[in-house]
Amino acid sequence: MKILLTVSLTDFVLFFVCCTVFITGCNKNDPVIPVSGKVTLQGKPIADCSVTFQPTAKNPIVAASGLTDAEGNFSLETIESPRRKGAAVGEYQVKFFWRDPAFDETNPKPAPYQIPAKYQQEGITFTVPNGGKTDAVFDLVP
Repeated sequence: MKILLTVSLTDFVLFFVCCTVFITGCNKNDPVIPVSGKVTLQGKPIADCSVTFQPTAKNPIVAASGLTDAEGNFSLETIESPRRKGAAVGEYQVKFFWRDPAFDETNPKPAPYQIPAKYQQEGITFTVPNGGKTDAVFDLVP
């Protein structure tokens, strides 16, 4: 008997982030500060984009993520339970994925835009400063 396992990209990203937190550890005592901004693709805002802040190896703190609205705006929350608004100070690899808000495994629909692979795989190095960052702009270009 052959068993076929299908996993959505969102499930994979969530699993990866959780594994990263488990391996690097998280410290619920790390203070979090507001982090928000905007994601564009060649200057145009993109909606339903998952913005994932994964701590770098030299930054063993909790990961954070957010989802863009129709104007490309996002606000981060930690991925721990309970979630806290913001992110801890430090260096992150920021990765971007399209998230279908009405995902249906039986009838998946294509993304309305194509995020270049480099932003999904390697990401962008970004440092959250001591005072937080409420105007971060990530313009993704091919």
